[in-house]
Amino acid sequence: MARDKRRATASDFDAVRPLLKNVSDDRADRARSALVDGETLAVIAERHGCSRQAINNDVKTFWDKIADYHAAQRATANAGVLLPPGWEQVTLIAPSALIEKFRAEIAAMATLPPSEQKRFIQQ
Repeated sequence: MARDKRRATASDFDAVRPLLKNVSDDRADRARSALVDGETLAVIAERHGCSRQAINNDVKTFWDKIADYHAAQRATANAGVLLPPGWEQVTLIAPSALIEKFRAEIAAMATLPPSEQKRFIQQ
């Protein structure tokens, strides 16, 4: 099974950049090339004259901070709301028919114990 590619939006990347004050602009540019622009580590490494591993370290630094940023956003959005473990609150914009179907699936899943919920999703 192939590993998911790490990708970020420009707005997420720009949001976490000020939080990484000790990261040089060059390292940030390399991470942005991979995460936002979708360039391969090999291409970025060749252009900057460093190893793929060095680029991967830069990417990981930003990826971890973006994950923290997303977790903080979820925590803020869910503040004061008691959700079951593994559940999140989201805002969804979609056609009404799809939303009705989605609500029905959520209602069905909510009645299942957590151990069965995962199996329900995989169907």
